[in-house]
Amino acid sequence: MKQLSVVVIDDEPLCRQDLRDVLGKFPHVNFLGEAETLPEATDLIHKAMPDLLFLDLSLGHRSGFDFFRSISPAPLCIAVTADPTQGATAFDFDFVDYLVKPVEEARLGQALKRAIRRIGDDRTRQMPTFLVEISKKKVLLQGAEIQQIAAMGNYVVLHSGKGKGILRSTMRETLAQFPKGSFLQLSRGRWIAHDQIEGWEKKASKLFLCLKDKTLLPVSRRNKSSLLRFLTPPRNSVSNY
Repeated sequence: MKQLSVVVIDDEPLCRQDLRDVLGKFPHVNFLGEAETLPEATDLIHKAMPDLLFLDLSLGHRSGFDFFRSISPAPLCIAVTADPTQGATAFDFDFVDYLVKPVEEARLGQALKRAIRRIGDDRTRQMPTFLVEISKKKVLLQGAEIQQIAAMGNYVVLHSGKGKGILRSTMRETLAQFPKGSFLQLSRGRWIAHDQIEGWEKKASKLFLCLKDKTLLPVSRRNKSSLLRFLTPPRNSVSNY
């Protein structure tokens, strides 16, 4: 069975220990580390780049959902919580599964199988094509041609070398059609194709991405830290917290 690299984010040491013990019963799981605080969690995820994240939905004064929203790019995620009422929200976030504490071995096994299937689906997924209108003409836009995606109400704007095409879709629905990790989040309503980024620079404490066409795009304050961690190679090897 395929090796599955995982990290655990939970602010309760005993809960982390319990989950780590159960994960240890699955030989195909490669445990990369754990984190208790949000800064530790963000740093660990961007250094380790795991296949799968086990995320407690109650992290002190911040919800796990808010934390997950701040990660870019985000790994696949399994929610782990003592509250059995948040399942619907977890699946709205496209989580792989939703586990209630204490996590049982059999139930964890089911969740891991789902994660492996999802990873296989993402890696074999082909680039989509979109029929859009550009300069009053219908154009078939290949997914690999799309450089940016911007939200516009009930629509998204697809930026490409052919021009801008408008598509009736949500951002989440559009991104879900691409292989995972194809785009990075610049701000709440704008994502950039990973292969368009040439570098980055800071100006007056603001972060800008440098694109291959020499365009500079500003990064929101909210996404600045996660993008920097992703774009900057780690200096140290990953260790458990």
